[in-house]
Amino acid sequence: MARLLALLGALMLGVVQAQQFLNLTTITGRNNVSVFECWQLTTPFATSDVPGVVGSQTLFLGGVANATYTVIPPRFNGGLHRAPFKQWVWFVSGLVHLSLPNGTNEAIVYGGRYGLIFADDTSDISGWGHMTHYLGGDETIAITIPVQDNARPPHTALHDGACTLEETIGV
Repeated sequence: MARLLALLGALMLGVVQAQQFLNLTTITGRNNVSVFECWQLTTPFATSDVPGVVGSQTLFLGGVANATYTVIPPRFNGGLHRAPFKQWVWFVSGLVHLSLPNGTNEAIVYGGRYGLIFADDTSDISGWGHMTHYLGGDETIAITIPVQDNARPPHTALHDGACTLEETIGV
């Protein structure tokens, strides 16, 4: 009831904001080949009621199976590989170049606020995978978080290719 009253009050004051959604670059597979897509998660951000962050924007990313913190050396070549699991990958720091073996597309990921991607090109949907090069002169920190039951998050594919920076700003 309190939420309803708050919503009605905001409507009367004209301060209701449009729903915000998370857009992120995804490496997925189509016809047994890895491709980049810009996904928009279909669940909008919500206003948190969790103590310590009440009123902040929050987004539930789904159930997770594990989490790994990895320190990657400067200028490291991760080689050609597929995602071992469908997983969130957050590059906390560093500069990452993702490319496809057929040379059709690439993505540059800057660690930090816009460093979240979804790696979906597992062996069941991609024969070759993708290549990862860590370009920076400093270590790259990556947190990999496989999703529970290998389930993709509900999403809409906005377009082929990586999301642009403009598509990820505003959250």
